[in-house]
Amino acid sequence: MRRFALLVFLLLCSGCSFAPRERLTFPQKSIEHTPDAEWFDVDHDGRRDFALAFDSSGTVDRLLYDDDEDGMPDRVYRLADYDDRELPHAILLLDSLPYQVMSERYAAGDFRWFKPPVKTISAFPSLTELCYSELLHAPPLPGVIDEQYDPRLGKFRGDLWGRAIDKHEQPWERRMHYHASYDEHGLSFLDPRAWYAGELARCYRAIEDSPDRATFVYTASAASMVCKFGRAGAEEVLDGARQLCLQLLYERRGAIRISMMADHGHNLTPTKNVSLAALLKRDGFHVTDSVRNDNDVVISINGLVTNAALHTRRPREVAAALVRHEAIELAMYRDGSKVIVQSASGRAAIEAKGTRTRYVPIDADVLDLAKPVEAMKTSGIADADGFADERAWFEATLDHPWPNSPPRLWTAFGRLVVSAPTVLLSIRDGYSTGKPEYEKWIDMKSTHGGLNQVNSATFVMSMTDRLKGPLLPREILPSIDPGNVPRVLR
Repeated sequence: MRRFALLVFLLLCSGCSFAPRERLTFPQKSIEHTPDAEWFDVDHDGRRDFALAFDSSGTVDRLLYDDDEDGMPDRVYRLADYDDRELPHAILLLDSLPYQVMSERYAAGDFRWFKPPVKTISAFPSLTELCYSELLHAPPLPGVIDEQYDPRLGKFRGDLWGRAIDKHEQPWERRMHYHASYDEHGLSFLDPRAWYAGELARCYRAIEDSPDRATFVYTASAASMVCKFGRAGAEEVLDGARQLCLQLLYERRGAIRISMMADHGHNLTPTKNVSLAALLKRDGFHVTDSVRNDNDVVISINGLVTNAALHTRRPREVAAALVRHEAIELAMYRDGSKVIVQSASGRAAIEAKGTRTRYVPIDADVLDLAKPVEAMKTSGIADADGFADERAWFEATLDHPWPNSPPRLWTAFGRLVVSAPTVLLSIRDGYSTGKPEYEKWIDMKSTHGGLNQVNSATFVMSMTDRLKGPLLPREILPSIDPGNVPRVLR
């Protein structure tokens, strides 16, 4: 989920969402199911005229067109008759969909023009800007969020005004053929359904108008849907994505390839906002806007999410203080050549040797990684000291409560952003942290940002045969569209 737009902008709008009015024309629901086909009434005259036909495995292999609506197909197009290399490729980037929701939907028989969904684990913090920068191989962002404290300048820096008013784009956004503007994403929280329907139509138009073989489109309002409506919102997001895919397949007679993915998971849990400032002040720290003294702490927060970034000269003491509170599940900070992970039970360290990382408990197995580490050592995937590359960690902990956590935490304090915070927090599900003003506009039914499985695990799926999962985020594009480097469009 991208950052909410400026609160003042929402106030000026007086509750109006200004949602786009254009809509997709393909029917939202089918008109008839038979054992081997799903029929639609595309011209809305009450009679079936188009079908997805299934092979014996339940996979869509043909498109049927009943032009005269007499109950017999007049035209049949086999998806396998097209050469992937010669087809346009529509790449749909959604926001805020957990892997489990997509996996269950596919298992129930939906989205069967795609190959099965492949699991991926987001960057940490699990925020859209960071996740899609990583996936698209875009340059790192200045900080974790738009308005973040920069210790080099001793003040906050960012481009909120430029993003909301002057339409400045981040590097990953400049690779999109369509994305909503920053202020539009903020407005979408006021009326998510109208905005999501309008964004799907905009995505369709961008794909239709694209001069490029591969077209990238991103729907920010999918995040608004899931945040406001929880699991039901996630299902509606998939309903809309389904409608877009089917309109493209119908109009192109199957002569298109589509890939679809999301940036990170979502916890599908109502949240209570907690004040980090209040927690820190209770423990004697001075919350301020610039670090001038040893007791000063600067908090970088914006949306109501399950992570936060802090700056302080005393990261160890700040982390130890915060994890005593129920809402704070983990606190992470850099300590010389190590990244320390702390919970209420104790601390563990992450160390690197070249591109390999290891996890070493100090006084507690904070991330419960003893068994995966031992298994990697036994198999030889990790060396005798426990160092392993990211792919090894990824595969060993794919379904773990803290998936791929050592490489992700090392990266969070390394190449992910230009100016890393001193302390990063992963907030316990059921809580969030962010500016309380936003609670006036939305009752959060779900959020994200943290390190755990449900916040981090999402999916990618494609009509091509090239996806061999599971995949790290930076492996996705080379898999679905080999050789494609998304070009900077603006």
